[in-house]
Amino acid sequence: MHADTPLAALLSRGRLVCAHRGARSLAPENTMPAAEAALGARADMWEMDVQRTSDGQLVVFHDDTLERTTNVAERPEFAARAPWPVAAFSLAELRGLDAGSWFAARDPHGAVAAGEVDAAALKAGRGARIPLLAEALAFTVRRGLAMNLEIKDQIHAPGDLSIVPQVLDAVRAAGAEGLVLLSSFNHTYVAEAVRLAPALPCGALVEERHAAGGDAASIAAYLKELGAAAYHPDDEITDLDLVRGLFEHGVLVNLYTVNDMARALALFEAGATTVITDYPQRLRAALEAQG
Repeated sequence: MHADTPLAALLSRGRLVCAHRGARSLAPENTMPAAEAALGARADMWEMDVQRTSDGQLVVFHDDTLERTTNVAERPEFAARAPWPVAAFSLAELRGLDAGSWFAARDPHGAVAAGEVDAAALKAGRGARIPLLAEALAFTVRRGLAMNLEIKDQIHAPGDLSIVPQVLDAVRAAGAEGLVLLSSFNHTYVAEAVRLAPALPCGALVEERHAAGGDAASIAAYLKELGAAAYHPDDEITDLDLVRGLFEHGVLVNLYTVNDMARALALFEAGATTVITDYPQRLRAALEAQG
């Protein structure tokens, strides 16, 4: 990782607020309105997910299927294609879906009811489209908001690593190398990214159980062998002692998804670099209140 990039400066500072899938408590997740909301919430970084369409294009979307965050189930022309896997749809088909109007009706994280989302923001989210990765990267460069870019495991194409160089090409084309942290649950993708772009920082995501033996020394050794600059564990399987141990081993620890602000502050005190949260607005306020 180059030491003179905006992202490197952020990571060395620590106590970073990362908006999960954009500020998804404030806007429909993984859309451009969510990216704008992350910026408005004064997040240091926004996290988003990338996967590939049936015609090989890179889009920002989290789930393997489309139903939860689009209107695909309401479109009769797609009825026979349930359960609507993202990878089975072309870019043109995906761009024709409404990926935003569901948010105001469901208020999935209670922020609308809490008065944290104004009418203009709600209006901006209605009808939002699934973004191209290129759009998201252009936003990151234009607005200077660092990105945690998660490459989704392409489960329909096991062993196919071609998404990794494709993502790296998109990052380079956007001029976003100094603002992007790559991550994946598929550590083969991480290793390939490190091989192809050793200067670009990468993070190893884990859930359910920790990497290696689960102790700080073993995890640090595993990350060194992998070439990953950061460790991204699920907060639910991570205790403060492990965070302290990883910090002592020089590991950048970026935890997800932390929506309890007292817990987030405790993680920072233990040495966490970044907390990934659905409520960046609340975490920023908590940090400021702490002084």
